[in-house]
Amino acid sequence: MSKNNEELLLFWRQSSQRAAELYESGTKFWNKTDLRDIEDQLSTEAREFTVQSINGDPVSTPNIMFGARGPIWKPKVGFRHYWHMVHEQPNDPPETYHCSYLVRWINQVDLDFMSTIGNAESIFKKKRDSWNKSASCQMLRSQLAQLLGNKKVTKVICFGLGDMCRQPPEGWGDLLLVGMIQHSVALTIAEVCRDRGSSDVQLLAQDPEYSEPAKELLQKNDFTIVGQFGAAGFAEIDDETVVFSAFVSAPLKQIIADIARPAIITCVEISMEKWGLMQSIQSMLSMLKRLLKRLLNVDVFH
Repeated sequence: MSKNNEELLLFWRQSSQRAAELYESGTKFWNKTDLRDIEDQLSTEAREFTVQSINGDPVSTPNIMFGARGPIWKPKVGFRHYWHMVHEQPNDPPETYHCSYLVRWINQVDLDFMSTIGNAESIFKKKRDSWNKSASCQMLRSQLAQLLGNKKVTKVICFGLGDMCRQPPEGWGDLLLVGMIQHSVALTIAEVCRDRGSSDVQLLAQDPEYSEPAKELLQKNDFTIVGQFGAAGFAEIDDETVVFSAFVSAPLKQIIADIARPAIITCVEISMEKWGLMQSIQSMLSMLKRLLKRLLNVDVFH
C-alpha cells in the first residue's frame, strides 16, 4: 500500500469514527432546509453547488455541465445511509466523507432514445379501473381506514413509483404496468384519506426518472410533481403525512427518522441479500435505539 493510500485509509477511519460519534450524540444526518436548498441549487445554472456535511461544514462541488449546450448529464441528489458513513470507505473525495447527500450525475443519452407510448392515458384509465374493482383494492381501503383511525392527514407523498409513459428496454418486463398500478394504489390512498372528511389532502409524487409525458399524465390525475432532482419531496414529509414508496434508492426510513413522524409509512422492506443479514439487523437496532433515545430520553440498550 502506497503512502498516499495509507494516509487516505487513516483519514477514512478517523472520519468514520467521528460520524459514529455524531450519530450516537443525536446529530441529524438530514434536515428539511438542506434538502430544499440542494433541490433549489440544482435547478439553477450555477458554476458550483454546495452541500452541508453532518459536522456543519459546507462542501462545494463543481457543476460539470455549466455552460454546456444540450447537456447529456443531469444532476441528481444521491444519498449515503448510516452504513456508508461508518462502514464502507467511499470512492468520493475525502472532504465529502461526512456528507450524507451528494450531487450525482446521470447520463441521459439512453433515455433520449427511449420511445414513449402515445395511448398512456387510456391504458392508465383501464388499469386504474381494474385496480379499483379488485379485491386487493378493497382490502387496502379497509386496512388503511383502520390504521389511520383518528389521525389527521393533509398529504400523501409518493416516492419511486416509476414512469408510466417511457417504453422500457427489451427484456425489462412490463415496467409500465407496474408504474400504473403503483400510481393507482397512491390514488386509492388519497381517496381513503379524503373520505375521512379531509377533502383538501394533497397528493405529491417524487421520482427523478419521470418523463415529461408522465408528469403531464400524473398532473391530469391529481398528482403534484415534486423533487425533480430527488430531494425536495423528503422535505415535504411531516407528522400529517402518509408516505408511500416502492423502489426508492434513498434511505427513506433513516431520512424520515430525522425530519418527521408520519401518520403511516408503507414501503419496500430492507433487502437482506443486498446489505447482509447482520448489517441489516444492526442497522435496524441502531435506528430503533436512536429513535427511543430521542422520544423517551433514555438509552434502553445499556
